[in-house]
Amino acid sequence: MRNETVNENRQDRKKKQIWTALFVLINIAVIAATAVNEFSGTPAGAFQFGFTRRALFFLGCTGLCLAVLLCAESLKYLLMMKFLGEPVSFRVAFETAALGKYYDCITPSGAGGQPFQILWLHRHGYSDGASSAMTISGYITMQAGFILLALGVFIAHRSVELEAIRYTAYVGLLLFSLIPCLLASFSFMPKTVKKIITAAIRLCGRLKLVKKPEETTEQVLGMLDSYHTSFSAIAKDKGTLLCLLVLSLIYRVALCSMPYFVLKMFGAPVSFLHIFASTIYIYATICLVPTPGNAGAAEGAFYLVFSAMGSEGVFWAMLIWRIFCYYSFIIIGGAVYGVNALRSRRARGGKQDG
Repeated sequence: MRNETVNENRQDRKKKQIWTALFVLINIAVIAATAVNEFSGTPAGAFQFGFTRRALFFLGCTGLCLAVLLCAESLKYLLMMKFLGEPVSFRVAFETAALGKYYDCITPSGAGGQPFQILWLHRHGYSDGASSAMTISGYITMQAGFILLALGVFIAHRSVELEAIRYTAYVGLLLFSLIPCLLASFSFMPKTVKKIITAAIRLCGRLKLVKKPEETTEQVLGMLDSYHTSFSAIAKDKGTLLCLLVLSLIYRVALCSMPYFVLKMFGAPVSFLHIFASTIYIYATICLVPTPGNAGAAEGAFYLVFSAMGSEGVFWAMLIWRIFCYYSFIIIGGAVYGVNALRSRRARGGKQDG
């Protein structure tokens, strides 16, 4: 048994190393490809950029978007702490939000965020039920917020530079909506949903798409049970649920406003509504790409769509956009880890002195 555990740990480490290497290579490849595409055949000095007051203003607006979305996500946890009768702490709420985004950015398909948030809340004295309820409710309302926003954009703004992006976005949003739809259906007709899921996984097993159908069925149904139990604790209060949904919409609007401010920073003659809608299409297109933080797909889709507008400096705009909407979460998460490590070290030092 011990040897099997050691081998499993080694295999897990190898998988993590492979994913990390793949993530780095994809980032390098996409950035290099977009750089070559933009700068090949461009005369030296054809594009010049300076940090004028206008550029600094729009850079500040991009930074403000980052601050707004982090505050919105932190407020969600503060609201849920108060509703569930748990200790209300802005520091814990902010750290939970920041570290959730950190793990979303470094794990495939963003799968590490919610499990770590539950663990982090539990470490800080929150009960198992409250930790799960807050994390799952935050996750579901975030998904619901994006679905509502995307549906509104798809109905009101069908014009996008690349038709392939538009149709891929429809498929992406449909698949992205799977978990919220399953959860909603599970609340009203649990037996029917269980039968449908079991039958679908068995079919996938016969088609050799799933290796262990019985285990997979058990895991999926267990996940739905857990999600439903955790979410129902907060979903009973419609006012709290509405506030969480509004904060999720604020988060999404702030995130999807960043490309506009970055492009305006470079003097691009673009309108807010068109860039905002195009960004929604991009996120719907890449939401199911399994690389950490949708690496590769995000950069490529942004460059393809916004270069089609004929704006100069799109490559640099892409880099700055990714710094604010992706790498900043990794930096902030690392900073939170560092501050907590220093705080723990000081606490241990104080105990020893005492």
